Amino acid sequence: MAHPTLTRGLLTAAAALGAALHSMPAAACGGFFCGRQPVDQTAERILFEVGQDSVTMTTQISYSGSAEDFAWVLPLSAVPDPNSLAVTQLKALVALDANSGPQFNFPDDPACYQYLAVPEEAGGPGVDYDDGAPAGPPPVEVFIRQTVGDYDVAVIESADPAALIAWLRDEGFRITAPMEPFIAKYTSEGLKFLALKLIDAADVTDIKPFRFTLPGTTPTIPLRMTALAAEPEMSILVFVLGDQRFEGKNWPNVAVADDQIRWSPYAVFSGNGNNWASLVAQSVDAAGGQGWVTELAGATANYAEQVRLQVEGGNFATDEDRLAADELLAALTAHPYMTRLYTRLSAEEMSSDPVLGRTSLGDVSNVHQLSRFVNGEDMCVDITSTNPCDFSTCGAGGLCRPVTADAANTSAAPIAGCACVPGATARATFAPDGTPTVICQDGRMSFLNAGDRETPDADVVPDACAGFDCGEHGQCTAVNMTPTCVCDQGYVAVGSIDESGTRSVSCVTPDEAVPTSFYDKRLPALSELGGGRTVDVPSVMPTVPEPTPEDPEPTPNAGFPMPRSNGSTSSGGGCNLGNGSSGAGSTSGAWWLAGLGAVALRRRRPAASTRG
Repeated sequence: MAHPTLTRGLLTAAAALGAALHSMPAAACGGFFCGRQPVDQTAERILFEVGQDSVTMTTQISYSGSAEDFAWVLPLSAVPDPNSLAVTQLKALVALDANSGPQFNFPDDPACYQYLAVPEEAGGPGVDYDDGAPAGPPPVEVFIRQTVGDYDVAVIESADPAALIAWLRDEGFRITAPMEPFIAKYTSEGLKFLALKLIDAADVTDIKPFRFTLPGTTPTIPLRMTALAAEPEMSILVFVLGDQRFEGKNWPNVAVADDQIRWSPYAVFSGNGNNWASLVAQSVDAAGGQGWVTELAGATANYAEQVRLQVEGGNFATDEDRLAADELLAALTAHPYMTRLYTRLSAEEMSSDPVLGRTSLGDVSNVHQLSRFVNGEDMCVDITSTNPCDFSTCGAGGLCRPVTADAANTSAAPIAGCACVPGATARATFAPDGTPTVICQDGRMSFLNAGDRETPDADVVPDACAGFDCGEHGQCTAVNMTPTCVCDQGYVAVGSIDESGTRSVSCVTPDEAVPTSFYDKRLPALSELGGGRTVDVPSVMPTVPEPTPEDPEPTPNAGFPMPRSNGSTSSGGGCNLGNGSSGAGSTSGAWWLAGLGAVALRRRRPAASTRG
């Protein structure tokens, strides 16, 4: 599989062409609302508009489940203006995200423009490095074809422009005659193409962001209650529109060095082939678990002009896009300056509410120069040595180790596995690029535990571990009604999430050993708010326990399992209690909400409920 010759000029042109290739139902796209680059699909987005005596907050709400189970709690510093309460368009936040996020320039080094190949062990079909091309390539090579959110994504390449155009047209893309010379130009240079379509089942009626205005001029994010229902390594993206730059005031402001950005040439067009999100998480962890990276700070005029041109041209795929553009344009023109702040943190790190304030510091560019060499490794040549752990993070309480495909029963390429310190447990969640991953989360931060009752007459909280198998080298424990795994010493957790949302975690053997000294580490003390479950960490890790009879129902606040010093031979991952599903949540229905500053709590049902 050949890798194309690349120049910065061609990269810019390829991005422009990508915006011109639309699926048939969305032919009128173009401009700001087609997006410029991939976004963190897991991020909770907030927009603050700071006026002379007020702050308007627009917050994204993420929820899946039935309406009857939805509950949202958001602490506020004052009563909002009743006339300001409104819903707004999610696409306004997404478009702003896609157009203002980090951009990465390919190294200006001749060695990086060589004819590269994807080695067979990295997922390619194999290549003869002597003749530079695999034998008998298909007319159109499809590198990626998968559904990411509501998009059908394809990355393709062909030496034959006619074949590539035919493939795009067969897939519903509108390729007009004037576009054909452009495609021919890029295929002659060996460029790949990123092609996007909305899937037929895309839901355009999702819960919209909520908007309100408060008195004051200091944006504050109510995070402490979010700890009750947060995914581990939760991404938080904040835009502040005002009259000057803003920064964190009670959290440190951290930076990521460009020469630490690792990248993959094979994903240079998709934009996800770098470790930016992992570096942000690691930098925040190094700062004590709380901090902000300023991804952009500068004037809003350019963004406002892009949106204005699209509004004036009326070039929108949907009415929803048009409404979102009108809302965003009003916000951008009312405020001359924008600051974009990004962080990733877990529930135990949400111990205070971040406060943002004005700063006299200057602009921050969102353009980063990729380096050919990162810590002595040649990113342009030494592709076979790329470690999946360079692009992943296991959280502050975790250690990443690569896992071969056969052990994890997944793809051909090695994937990242996580070992967790005593007191932490591995949870399947989503990485910023939308792919499943595993993060070690603090076992104390579970506020709905098997055997608990919300009130004396309420149903007992079921055990989400019933029927869930961590493998013979792991023990299941439910965290907020989600099954997670504590792996034996020396083993690491890998995870997946299927289309229905069911999470799977398995404890497997890593390719590189986990040092015994790793298990001597301990989680930091919690804030004065505490956690939802007591976790006692013994000085000596337990050995494999003898089988015990099953309890008739979940035991309230049952002991948290610890990594065992030798492998388990028990079946079912030590989790065969009660009745329940092995899915992502409770048997009593979906209740989870990862909305920023919000907590999802199941609505209390009448005592006479006959739910099973």
